[in-house]
Amino acid sequence: MNPELIKRTQDFLFASEEEMEKAHVPIDVRQRLYRLRDMYSYWLRNPKQGDRHILAEIKRRNGLGDTQAYEDLRLLKLCLGNLQQMTRDWYQYLFIARCEEGFQMARDKGDAGAFAKVLASLGKFTRLDHEQLTGPDYSQIIPQQFEITSDPSVAGFQRIPNVLQLTQQLEKRFKKEIEAAEYEVIEVKPIYENEPAHSATYPQN
Repeated sequence: MNPELIKRTQDFLFASEEEMEKAHVPIDVRQRLYRLRDMYSYWLRNPKQGDRHILAEIKRRNGLGDTQAYEDLRLLKLCLGNLQQMTRDWYQYLFIARCEEGFQMARDKGDAGAFAKVLASLGKFTRLDHEQLTGPDYSQIIPQQFEITSDPSVAGFQRIPNVLQLTQQLEKRFKKEIEAAEYEVIEVKPIYENEPAHSATYPQN
């Protein structure tokens, strides 16, 4: 996938129309960003949905073919980061929202006991009684994207012009040299275990 496309998507996925105009983002790219933004929000609202469902939804909403839909899916996953972490974040949000509803219901009924239970659950969930640990934000790490290519220049090697033709010429040349080479057939007599060993004498100094 084009690295420039990935960067542009990550930079402008939630940018305003004015920001994209100021950055001279082409109209067709803006339309795609709006499409990705819509699917991004949909996936956040439905974090349990897998790739197959999201792919079908992309096709259904936008009338896209397989190639374009798969590329959109890859861009979405890069923007979302780790899907497992996203699901955890969604449930955290959902839990806190339900706690707020519980607080409101307890207030409406004047039930101090229910209010205390919701408060205890929230405290346990947020681990407020534990010392806060800080560490690196691994969610910001973006996996390196690799593309298969037959161009040797990307690895620092100089491209050889007409390499196939040169290979055929060298193959013909070495084949002729092998056929023209002088050689001698040597007959090798096998040695068996029961065959008596030959003795040899050496001159005395």
